[in-house]
Parts: sequence; structure tokens; C-alpha cells
Amino acid sequence: MMRNDYYRYLVKYHLVWCPKPKAGNFYGTAGDSLKEILLTLCSKYRYEIHSLEVNNAFIHIFLSVDPSVAPADIIRTLKSISAVHLFQQFPEMRTFYGRRGSLWKKGYLVSTGDILDAEILQQFLDDLSF
Repeated sequence: MMRNDYYRYLVKYHLVWCPKPKAGNFYGTAGDSLKEILLTLCSKYRYEIHSLEVNNAFIHIFLSVDPSVAPADIIRTLKSISAVHLFQQFPEMRTFYGRRGSLWKKGYLVSTGDILDAEILQQFLDDLSF
């Protein structure tokens, strides 16, 4: 194993962000598409996904990345590019969100370690419920 390969997967993050209300049904076709989009993006950017959950309340990804990649850059990439791809695949979402500015709520949660504390996640979701 090369030294760079060892460090590439040393840093793990839980990333959580939320769709705006009425973003669409992420349990059906849009949810499946979003999962595929995120899997493709993570592969392209060399983020190793350990788990991925997509639902109407939030998107959660647990992944490993190169230590040189900032969590803000990861989340910015995933949120922006996934929205572009979803709008291309589901024009009705673009029509609705074109008036609202974006698909995702502002903000995100980043947590390190192997386990995401349920209380921290719930507090984050409560804080975004404005």
C-alpha cells in the first residue's frame, strides 16, 4: 500500500443536508435518481461511501475522503451538482424551485467519527424547521 492510499481514507465524515419543503418525493423515482447521482459524484471525486440514506426529511452520507478535502467543499459539490442533475431529470422540480431559488435548505451538518449521534441529528433537523 502506498502512503497516499493510506491517508486517502483516513478521514471520515457524516454529512447531512435537507431538501426544502415539498422538494418532491425522495422515496420514489427521484430518490432513486438522487442516490445514483450521489454515487456517481462520489466515485468521480474519489469519496468512498460507507452508507447513504435519502428520504424526504434529509440526505445522509457517511464517507471517507482524502484529508486535503474540506467538508465544505464536499457538501458544496454534492448539493450543487445533484440539484442540477435532478432538475435535468425532473423538469417539474426545476419549475417549482426556480421560484424558490434552490432545491436544498441552507446549511448542513458535518460530524466526524464512526457514529452519528441521534440527538445531534435531531437538534440539527429541529433548527432547520423554521
